[in-house]
Amino acid sequence: MKILAIETSTYSGSIAVLGDEGIVGEYYFNVGPSHTEKLVPSIDWLLGELSMDKADLTGVVVSLGPGSFTALRVGISTAKGICFSLSIPLIGVSSLKTLAMNLPFAPYNICPVIDARKGEVFTALFSANNGKMERILEDMVISPEGLAENIKEKTIFIGDGALLYKDFLEDNLRGDILFSPLNMNFPRASCAVLSVIDKLKEGLDNKSEWDELMNLAPHYLRKSEAEISKEGR
Repeated sequence: MKILAIETSTYSGSIAVLGDEGIVGEYYFNVGPSHTEKLVPSIDWLLGELSMDKADLTGVVVSLGPGSFTALRVGISTAKGICFSLSIPLIGVSSLKTLAMNLPFAPYNICPVIDARKGEVFTALFSANNGKMERILEDMVISPEGLAENIKEKTIFIGDGALLYKDFLEDNLRGDILFSPLNMNFPRASCAVLSVIDKLKEGLDNKSEWDELMNLAPHYLRKSEAEISKEGR
């Protein structure tokens, strides 16, 4: 098993390779909105460092969002191209679940928060159970005020949105809330692939676990600026 994972839901990006014994390599970059230029060369570099070629891959895992419209399109189109050319399976995962997987053994609820701009955030709610994420709330786009209303128990906040609205959350939530360390506030490709490790262990021959290659689309949760402008004409 050699699985390439691609994560490009935010301005940071990362790629990782999962082998039979676990994660064998990961490359992370946080250089702003330049995934178009960075992603494919980074994949080639990492595979080269691991003495692998794209033809060695047996599957790809890609982050579907929510997150940056442009960055998601780059990651998903790259993943589709690799899978189509090699006839290997593709599995899409939530970027919010991927972000929550940075805290796989947290004793409290985990609230991943990605800045959605325009005074809103992308968020969800999970609980960790023996290193696996159990979903409490579905992925959503919501105001910080709406987010605060959904928090009922002790919760750890993680993500660039949590950093952006840290003062607001501390001021408006009673009880114990915690914030993850700075180095964990971005989704990582290794966490993306580990979030679907059970599917992969069941075997890549089980086509019911694959996503339909041509129909797989980003989970934007809201319309793009181009769509909004078009509707306003």
